[in-house]
Formats: sequence, structure tokens, C-alpha cells
Amino acid sequence: MDWMDSIEQLKGIGPASLARFKQLNIESIQDLLFHFPFRYENIQERDIETILDQEKVVLKGKIISDPVVSYYGRRKSRLSCRLAVDSQTLITVVFFNQPYLVKQLEVGNQVAILGKWQQSRQTLMGMKIIQRSHTNDLEPIYSTVKGLSQSLISKSVYQAFELYGKDIPEILPESLNLAYRLMPLNQALYRMHFPKSAEHYHQAERKIIYQEFFLYQWRLMNQAEQWEKYPSVQYLDRTDRRHQIQASLPFELTSSQQQALDEIMHDLYQPYPMRRMLQGDVGSGKTIVAFLAMIETLSNDLQAALMVPTEILARQHVESFNQLFQSFGFQAKLLVSSMERSEKERVIQAIASGECQIVIGTHALIQDSVQFKRLGLAIIDEQHRFGVNQRHALMAKGPEEVTINILQMTATPIPRTLAQAIYQGMAVSTIDQMPHGRLPIQTEWIQENQINRVYQRIHEQLSKGHQVYYVLPLINPSDALEEVESVQSVAQRLADQYPQYRIGYLHGQLDKESQRETMEGFVSHHIDILIATTMVEVGVSVSNATVMVVQSAERFGLSQLHQLRGRVGRGQWQSYCYLIANPKTDAGKQRMQIMAEQSDGFLISEADMALRGMGDVLGISQSGLPDFHYANLIEDQHIYRVAKEDVEQILSGQQPITPQARGRLDRLVEANEMKL
Repeated sequence: MDWMDSIEQLKGIGPASLARFKQLNIESIQDLLFHFPFRYENIQERDIETILDQEKVVLKGKIISDPVVSYYGRRKSRLSCRLAVDSQTLITVVFFNQPYLVKQLEVGNQVAILGKWQQSRQTLMGMKIIQRSHTNDLEPIYSTVKGLSQSLISKSVYQAFELYGKDIPEILPESLNLAYRLMPLNQALYRMHFPKSAEHYHQAERKIIYQEFFLYQWRLMNQAEQWEKYPSVQYLDRTDRRHQIQASLPFELTSSQQQALDEIMHDLYQPYPMRRMLQGDVGSGKTIVAFLAMIETLSNDLQAALMVPTEILARQHVESFNQLFQSFGFQAKLLVSSMERSEKERVIQAIASGECQIVIGTHALIQDSVQFKRLGLAIIDEQHRFGVNQRHALMAKGPEEVTINILQMTATPIPRTLAQAIYQGMAVSTIDQMPHGRLPIQTEWIQENQINRVYQRIHEQLSKGHQVYYVLPLINPSDALEEVESVQSVAQRLADQYPQYRIGYLHGQLDKESQRETMEGFVSHHIDILIATTMVEVGVSVSNATVMVVQSAERFGLSQLHQLRGRVGRGQWQSYCYLIANPKTDAGKQRMQIMAEQSDGFLISEADMALRGMGDVLGISQSGLPDFHYANLIEDQHIYRVAKEDVEQILSGQQPITPQARGRLDRLVEANEMKL
């Protein structure tokens, strides 16, 4: 028998229940066996003398009175009967709104009932009758859909093991099972559903997690081998030219930036395309590394495109690039949706003819009318803000006969091993140093009633000629969130507080031209205080800004707060970040404490993922991250590292594997027949 058979083979599963199982993505026996319980209920039978009042317990006994059903209200019912727990003890059992249990509670029936014990009345408030499909004291509880009972799922799983248990194939090489004392897969799956104890469960869990990571890593490394077979555009080594340009920069790269650049250059010189993620903390200098990769592309008579999530950031990058490299004859063009139609058409024509070799823009870069003459490098900044289809659309702009080089960037840094898993096998470069001369940002968590301390700091910094960001979660006042201040309400208060200083506003309700004018005014210091929503979160760099105030900071995630904090501290002056918050939850207080005490973006990202989940922090719905069936990359990192190392050793020949085992793994991954 084959565990890829349909669950229709099991008794009790007809067309209706088959459709409901399908809603849970369960179609095959394998799907069913990998549908693990999300919790277990202790159904161990208890001695009635040891039960506490209101305790949830299982009592077993014999029905000694006919069940009586009484109805009241609309569709409400009360079913009661007497149960002899032993020869000495009689109790009352009551079920609400379950009149269909009458047949199971006929006089003489032996039953085990889960319920809540009421000591004073000697009554068990029944929840359900336990139908044991196994002999364990832990009953599996599954996620389900309307119309699909726990009983049917549990019985179907048990039946699947009876029919198919011996035919479940062992996936991992036997040498690894022996080395780590991993139980056979069929035994592990059974114990995941019907554990006899917590120890049994954890042994099974260890096997499932390791196997899932091993198969995932096997697939990634095989994909990497396939990727190296794709031809790419050819780069000639222009190291001397690049060194000359680097030497002209008004600053020196950190050793971390230089290493990242060297890794990118190494990839560009290969006959196959680059697939690399450049990650670094806020303000660590990722952009200049990307610019130098674009210069290398330009020096090879190829085009480079940089796609960013906002027009503000696109304009800033164009200005920065041209200031740094225009003297060498290099010029970047801007392409954003708010440009005048005639100007936009000129840029699109220049891209098509090859006259424009470097273009920086937003989603406008992936519109059908944009055609490159010879695109060699596509860079995607803040990659998690773009959907998978959007990223692929930019990659598809290259020549048909080759695959272009891809560099993605993120300011949400995570440990390298974790990053390689999350970004599905991409090579990872990490910038873990800050540029020379940067001072650590002083961060404080301030209660609302201490806000005058913030105003004093703002006044101090404004009087020194510096600038201030003041970020809020709302544009307009909200009836639903009366306690949360908005841009409008704070604007008036700050205008009264600092009448001699110029205040600007930046939020999503402004048109693109107003946003551009406001940002240019802040950059050129025609605005002293910028009151904004999180539009300033991504990439905005004004070195003269030394104060970041975040109002209602408890409404933001850790990574978002860290991004906002990174808008200051970009010059040689001491900078300050104030988080104004009165969090009502322990999680909110914990976030504020972490931000006040921690400045390392790697640690903040890990803490944020632990608190909110990897998907929320990294935009899982948009970025095509791995969706592990059971394993958790954050909690199970240690197992992932071991599995990754084992796959590397097998593929490099350092660890033996039989041809049969290797063939089995390759077939599984190629057919995607295993839960990955």
C-alpha cells in the first residue's frame, strides 16, 4: 500500500467529509498523518476522592438510570443521568445542548466522560464522551473545520496507521538515524498523534523537526547546483577602475562593507548569475555597497536597476548616487509614477536604447513599457516590502538568453544560518559594523506624564541648529483610539511649544508632490521639525537630524521602532530617541524595555520574531518565505544548523551515503512528495 493513496480508502470518509478534509489540505494518507494535534487533553481516569472542585477530569462508570432530556429556550437542552463510578459512589452527569448523546448513555453502558467536577453537588458537568481509539491517556486535539469532528479525525488517523503504518517509507539515511538515535518515521508519526508521555512526544518531535530541516536543506542545495548551470551576463574584472573610484569617496568603507562588496564582486565574475542577500543594521552602509556594484556593472557596458519601496527613498538615492559619482561621468536616472508623462517617457526611451545605464525607481520599473537594452544587475532594497511577483517581474527584465544577477537588501538583519534558510538558499552578505565616527543613539522609554523631558531635549537640539523627527501612528484623530494622538493634534501643540521653528508634515494622505516638497524641505533644513507617520521608516537619511520621538510607541513592533530610531545618528553628533508609551500589556512593556536597553539590530530582530512571529516581522505573506509544516526556525535553530551541516558533508563527500538513500532523497525532493 502507498501512503500517497487518497484518504477515501479509509472507512467513514465519504464525499462530504472528504470535502471537509480537503479544506484542511488533507487529501492523501501522508497529508493526514502529518496533520499533527495542536494540543493534547489528559483523559487519565481519576479516583473520585482525589478530584478538586471545578477540576476537569475523566470519570469512568456504568449508567444506572435512563437519561432525561429537558428542553428550554430556543434549541437549548439539558441531559442528565446517574453514573455508578464504583460500587460505593453514585454521581449525576449533566450535558447541555447535546441531546444526541442519549443512545450512548443507555442503562448498562460503560462510559468514560470528560467533564468539570462540582464537588458540592456531586455532579460531573459533562463535556464529551471519550471514544478511545488508542490506549493512551493523552487525547489528541486537532485543528478542524465546521462539520469535521475530532472523533472522525482521530479515528481516521488511527485507521491509517493500522492500514499503512508498515508501508511508511524511511526517508533519512540510516547512518543519521543511528548517529542521532532517531526513531523510525512510522513510529515518530504515531507518537506525535498518540504519545504515551511527554518524553515519547519529544523524542518523536525531534525526529520530525530534524527530517523536515534535512529535506529542506537538501532541496536548497540541489537547487543551488541547478542555478549554477544557468548562463549569466559576463563581467570582466574592472578592479583597478573600482579601486580608483572607491579612493575618491569622502569616506572609507568599513571592513564589513568591504567584505560584503568583495563577496558581491566574486559572484558577478562567475559564469552563473548572482543570488545574494545583503543584510545589515539600520545605517550600516548597505547603499554604498549596492552603488559600487552598480558602478561595476556600468563599467562592463551593462545596465543596473535599483528598485525601492517609496518615491522619497528613490529620489534620495538618485541624488546621493549622482553627488558621489557624477564626476566620473556616471549618472543615475529616476523613474517613479508621479513624474510628468513626457519626462517618464524620455527615461523609458533612454533605458530601452541603453543611453540610461543606471535607473533607480519604485514599482514603476516593472511596468510593461519599461524594456532594458542589456540589464545585468537588479537590486531590490527593503525586499520584504515587495511581493514575490513584483521581484520576479524585475528579474524578468533581463535579456532572454541569460539570467541576470540579483542582489536583494534588507535592514532587518538576522543570523546568517537563519537568513540562508529564510531566504531559501541565497548567499548572504552581512554588514555588522557601523560607519566610522558614529555615536550610539541614546534611547529612553518615557511615560506620557514625563513628556516635558522630551520637550526640553527637542528645544536643546533645535537651539543647536539640529532637526527633529516626531512620528505618530495616526494621521487624523480616531474615535476608536481616543488615547492615541494624531499628526493633527500634535502639530498644534508643537507649534505652540516652538513658535520660532518651522514645522512640516509628512503622511500618506498628502499627494506625491507635497510629500516630495516636504522631504526636500527637511533635507535642505527649511523644516526644523518633521511630524510624520511611518513614511520616514525606510531609508531616509538626514545627518543633521538628532532627535527621534515616537508617540504611542507601544503600537509599533520592535523592528519598526529600530528602523525609526535609525533615522537619526547619521552624523557626528550625539543623537536621541524617545519612545513615549504607556503600554497596558506585558508584551508592550517588554518591547519598550528591549528598545531602551538594546541597540543591536540582529538581537532586536530575533526578539521581535520571538514575540510576534517570523511572518509578521519579515512579511511572510509577501516574500515567499519557507512555510515549515512543523519545525520552527526560531525555536529550533540548533537542529537546523545540525541538519544543514549534515547535508553539506554528504554532498561534499565527507559523509557517506548509499546510492539507494541518495536516489530516494532526490526523487522525493524532485517530486515534492514529502512534507517540506
